[in-house]
Amino acid sequence: MSSNTIKIGILGIGGIGGFVGAPLAKKYKDSTTQIIFICRGATKNAIQKDGLIFESKGIKETIFPDLVSDNPTEIGILDVLIVTSKSYSVSEILNTYKDCISTETIIITLQNVVNAREIVRETLPELGQIMEGCIYVASNVKKPGQVQHVGGPGKIFVGGEKENKWLIDLLTAGGLDITYVSDINQILWKKYLFVAPVAAITSAYKVTFGQLLEDKDLMHILENMMIEIQSLASKNNINLTKEDIETSKDLLTKFPFESKSSLQLDFENNNQTEKTFLVDYVIENCTKNEIQTPFYKSVNDRIISQSKH
Repeated sequence: MSSNTIKIGILGIGGIGGFVGAPLAKKYKDSTTQIIFICRGATKNAIQKDGLIFESKGIKETIFPDLVSDNPTEIGILDVLIVTSKSYSVSEILNTYKDCISTETIIITLQNVVNAREIVRETLPELGQIMEGCIYVASNVKKPGQVQHVGGPGKIFVGGEKENKWLIDLLTAGGLDITYVSDINQILWKKYLFVAPVAAITSAYKVTFGQLLEDKDLMHILENMMIEIQSLASKNNINLTKEDIETSKDLLTKFPFESKSSLQLDFENNNQTEKTFLVDYVIENCTKNEIQTPFYKSVNDRIISQSKH
């Protein structure tokens, strides 16, 4: 670690980046821990000018980190990089900021995928110590530089070869609910069991979480999509139980009725989407493992036919 200063970069200040970055930047203002928001375009301009406007539980705060930048030279070598961008941008972004990453830099991934390590290593074969992670939260961008925490507890789980207890302690003291687990893969798959099928089905049928819960036929399809993921997980030596499936279905009740998946929002707003990671990944890897995916395929067909209209 460089001198006495610890430099933590938050890469991508969207819904998740804002949720993670806001408490850290607030807590560590004017301390030996430097919080850097790495973002570009309208988001960078808005935060540089007016700070990050963060709303949670009815409270609105304006937060200025130590630095807001998209310039690798200005950012310098980071001790920690928390990657909160969408899955489809991870490779490109890591490539852009590889000069900020040393062999010692701890990279925390918070994407909704089960193969984050592979994605990072394709771009950075040698650099960084990877801690794969996941976060349970619904947090959205209202407009560039304005983030609203909508629901979900904001619990973060991370795992990796090294526990890096100092870092977990630092992030906890900074206001994050973060836990190190020795078997992160089990947790990544449990989250994926919820996120991937829910994202796919809400996008295909254009329903909110509440509408999905009330529709018996859709819940039947959802459960069968989860069973297809369960089969894929077992090929990866991850045992997802019937109870895990029930827990995942029950998780829908923990969100407001009108909640939508981020995949669905991206389709609605004609943004680039994470379909490759949440839908195609399942179908392709099941096919490789000779697992039938009739439910995933029918939902995928429906998404494809809709995006053509």
